[in-house]
This record gives sequence, structure tokens and C-alpha cells, in this order.
Amino acid sequence: MSGSAAFPAALRRLRALASSALCLLATGCAISQPAVPLRQFIDGDLGAVRSFAAAQASEGPAENLALVLNVQAQCDLLLGRFDEARAGFVRAGQIMGSWSTGSGEATGAILGSESSKTWKGDPYEKTMNAFYVAWAFLLHGEPDNARAACKRGILADAEVEDERYQADNALLFWLAGRMSRLMGSPDADDFFKEARQAHTFALEHGARGEANVPVLNEPHRGNVVVLAECGMGPEKYGDGGQDELARFRSRSHPAVRARVSLDGRPVGPTALLVDVDYQARTLGGTAMEGIRKGKAVFKSAATVAGIVLLDQAARAGRRHREAAQTQAIVGGALLLAGLLTSTAADVRHWPTLPSSVQALAFDAPPGPHQLDVEFLDASGRSLPGLRQVRDIVVPPAGECWQLFRSLPIDGNPSPAP
Repeated sequence: MSGSAAFPAALRRLRALASSALCLLATGCAISQPAVPLRQFIDGDLGAVRSFAAAQASEGPAENLALVLNVQAQCDLLLGRFDEARAGFVRAGQIMGSWSTGSGEATGAILGSESSKTWKGDPYEKTMNAFYVAWAFLLHGEPDNARAACKRGILADAEVEDERYQADNALLFWLAGRMSRLMGSPDADDFFKEARQAHTFALEHGARGEANVPVLNEPHRGNVVVLAECGMGPEKYGDGGQDELARFRSRSHPAVRARVSLDGRPVGPTALLVDVDYQARTLGGTAMEGIRKGKAVFKSAATVAGIVLLDQAARAGRRHREAAQTQAIVGGALLLAGLLTSTAADVRHWPTLPSSVQALAFDAPPGPHQLDVEFLDASGRSLPGLRQVRDIVVPPAGECWQLFRSLPIDGNPSPAP
């Protein structure tokens, strides 16, 4: 090929590269965070929140399906629609548990926006989905499936490179132990031991909570188990010079603990088993920051290198036309890659999670009882608008499990399995 024909050929190659890059950009367009009406959720208007999530599940972006299914299932659970809740959590968990992505989807997320991928959640969100799946199976009288869900959540909690972080969700280990106990399985104490180790590790690394937790010290005690979900989980946002870092900030909510009474007699306060804010900050956010920093460095380096090479190609003389052609092709490709690479972090998250899950277990005589749960602020004062009273029946054999959320919900149904 002559020198005069070399540049048109190079330009054709550049146009082909640009066309391909634009196609990648189109396939990698960002999918935004669903505008879940959090104010209505906090106010207890669960019907409106469920309707929004259901509409998004059927008509919204397919990439957000697991996210909105989790929100919808949470509302179903709190509304007493237990079969629908179980189906929703299981379906969402199937999407979140499939960690592989198609080649086209992965490429789009590399050059395009990270949020163009199917939302599968950060590790802390996978563990919370596993918790809800376990709870749904427990309500259905299936402790074996509940324990299997806990094990899946424990594996999701280990979705980081550093093995130190493989055991810091005490809730799932403890719940797996209780399910083993219900099943008569001999491995219950192994799970309880892991729960204590996970709790100690989490406290040592910044989690909220207390070292002395009765349900961990005496894990076999109690035929009545109360789980209390307090506050609102963290918000995920983009930070850094190119919004390349996914960070978390706590959402303000007055409820930090619950106090339980039975038939008008105080039983005691709940104890924190999992700090959801800590789980998000130390697993999801930290694990992803290095990846996004790398994308930001690549974008800057590729853009600068592309400009330099194109400038050198333009300055080359006639005798260096062949070298200029190569510089133009490489420079153009680098420039396009740099310009079209999106470094923005994926800030989609599960916004209706609690800030913590706490537990209290105690013994009560079989028969009907009235369970009274008060949610407390940081000063220990009761929040009257969040108080919930529920009639329960303690079976002559087996256990009575109850789940409460710090929302102004009348009745807040969650029957014992």
C-alpha cells in the first residue's frame, strides 16, 4: 500500500473502532437506582411501597429485578403475605446467587457504566436476602431449608479475598445453629461457636454491639425467640474525583434497640447480632473500591496516551508516514477507550434494609401470651409510635419465633412457625 493510501485506510479503521466503541457505550448505559418511596416505608405505608416495587418488577429495567423483588417481598412479609414473601425472596436470591455474567454484559460494564450489569447486590445484601429466605422457610415449618439458606448467606459473606472477613456475620451462624437444634442435628454447637467468633471479630473491627450477648452465651436457651430489626440500612453513593468509589453513609432513624415484655412483665432488651451498616462498609464498599480506582486510572492514562500518540502522528513527516499510521490507530483506540470508559460506581442498593438485626430468647410456659415490643432511641427512651403488641401462642413442644420491624405498623403480623 502506498503512503498516500495509508491514511485513508487508517481513518477507516478508526471509524470502525469508534462505531464499535459507541455500540459498547450504548449497551453499557447506566441503570439508575429505583426511586423506592422510603418516606412512605418509614411511615408504615407498606401497601404503597409494595405497589411501587411490583410495578418496577413487571415494567422497570430487567437489570433491577432482584432489587425490587427484595423490596416487594419485605413488604409482603410485614403485611402477613408469607407465601408471596417467600416466593419473592427466593426468586431474588436465585438472581443474586448467580455470580457469573454474560460476556456482552461484562464487556459493557467494563467500558460502560458498572450499573449496566444485572444487580446482584453486594455481599451484605446477599447475606440479608439469605436471612429473609431462611426466615420465610422457618415460618413455613422447614428448618432444613432455612439452615441451607443460612449456609448460602455465610458463603456470600465470604465473597472477599481476605479470609479474615469470612466469619463476621454472627446472625447467620447463630440462626443456622438454632435451625440445626430444631432439626436435632449434632452440628448446632459448631455453628454457635462460629457465631461467637464472628461476633468478636466484628466488634474488634468497628461493628456496633456488646461483647456480652445472652443468645450467644446461652444459644440453646429459650422457647420464645424475638428478632427485632432496628432503624434503616445505609445509603450507597458515589465518591472520588470521578465518582469511582462506592461508599456508604448511615441513614438517620431513632430506633436503636428493642425492649420486650411478656404479659406485662419485662423480659429484657434485645442484643445486636448483625450491624448492617458495618457489613456494608467493610465488605461491599471496601472490596469494590480498588476495582473502581483501577478503572479511574485506566481512563486517565488511556486518554492522555491517546492524545499524545495522535499528536505525534500529526507531526510525523512524509518519510515516517507508516509509523504515523500505526500511532494514529493506536492513539485513536486509546483515546476512544478512555473517553468511553465510565468510572462511576454502581450506587444501586437495597434501601429498605434495617440498620441492625437484634435477638432475645427466653422461656415461657405453653399457651397464649401477650408479647409487647417497645423500640428505644439512643438514650433508652421508648418510641411510642413504634410500639407493637402481639398475641402469641407458645406450643407445648417446639419454639415460637417472632420478627418485628421498627415501623409504625398495626399488628405487624409474623406468626410463630
